[in-house]
Amino acid sequence: MALPFFRKNKDKAPAPAPKQAPVESPPTETLLTMDMGASGIVVEESSGAPQSAVDEAAILYASGQADTAERLLKDILGGGDRRAWHMLFDLYCIQRREKEFEQLGLDYAMRFETSPPVWQKIGGNGTAGKPQAAEAASLELPGLLDRKATAALHESLAGTDKKAVVRIDFSHIEMVDESGADECAKILSAARKARRKLQVSGVDRLTALLQDLNRATHSRAVHWLLLLEIYQTLGQQDHFEDLAVDYAVRFEVSPPSWSEVQAAEVVQAKPAEPADDALRLTGEITPANDSALQQFGSYAATHHDVLVDLTEVTRVDYGSVSQFISVLMQCLGSGKAITLRGHNALIHELFRVMGIDQLAQLVPRHPA
Repeated sequence: MALPFFRKNKDKAPAPAPKQAPVESPPTETLLTMDMGASGIVVEESSGAPQSAVDEAAILYASGQADTAERLLKDILGGGDRRAWHMLFDLYCIQRREKEFEQLGLDYAMRFETSPPVWQKIGGNGTAGKPQAAEAASLELPGLLDRKATAALHESLAGTDKKAVVRIDFSHIEMVDESGADECAKILSAARKARRKLQVSGVDRLTALLQDLNRATHSRAVHWLLLLEIYQTLGQQDHFEDLAVDYAVRFEVSPPSWSEVQAAEVVQAKPAEPADDALRLTGEITPANDSALQQFGSYAATHHDVLVDLTEVTRVDYGSVSQFISVLMQCLGSGKAITLRGHNALIHELFRVMGIDQLAQLVPRHPA
């Protein structure tokens, strides 16, 4: 079995200098082919280079040239390659550039006629200084939104510091009864008026469910009012006003009025904690900060199934790739199965360019 991967070319003469400034060019690579035969591991070399603009952007980012990578990604968005879009989405998440992310999301929705990724911070940078109470309350509502479920929501809000963030997960809701809709609308309204800081996930599912209920011939006003409150909570004024007009026509009463308040933050639902002992790495993996690779090597030495979670890793430096691959080769030489999961699109494309996709199973944040 031949397994190709790349490393920096330190042995061969450099290629002719490109026209642009050297700092703008991705490093030269050398393609190594590993043949795992009966006689052992054999490595052969041949020249390799980025085959596309996506490849080049991945290497530029890995080399610490995020601004140049961003400009290149913007230039190639028009080509329709969704990989470039996801790389730019993740770059904005890493850099905490939510406004640019939202604008890109609008462009993505228009281009591909589908929902864009949801804003989610990647990595621990910028969060260490926040108080631990930032997510002091987190509640997953059950499949049935009834009075019992809303009582739990009320208790969660009442028992949390008023300055803390409260996270509400709506993603499991399958049914909404009238009492649950009425109480949930009142609780969200009270939280909004008290200027509570809310994070919500899975809200698209609840919105779609309420829209279906409201289209029914015998729809209930409480379901309409809950949907109006959700639009208000999310800061979606256009949706609110359109629904308010329909509500007034349908029930012949005045609808609630829009008020300008801080909208809740929409976040991805927290994945269930995996029932495994995966190694979870964080931050940047660089030659100057190689503790992550040391952890990787130690973990791999003591596990037959090597499972590494890269969800919180923001960048794998180009200079660390050869050491990263070295650990993978040692695992393969020992007959171990390797899975790398949760990594952002920038890292995923780097792994693909460097041939790591042929050394390990990759389960990226954005599945193909």
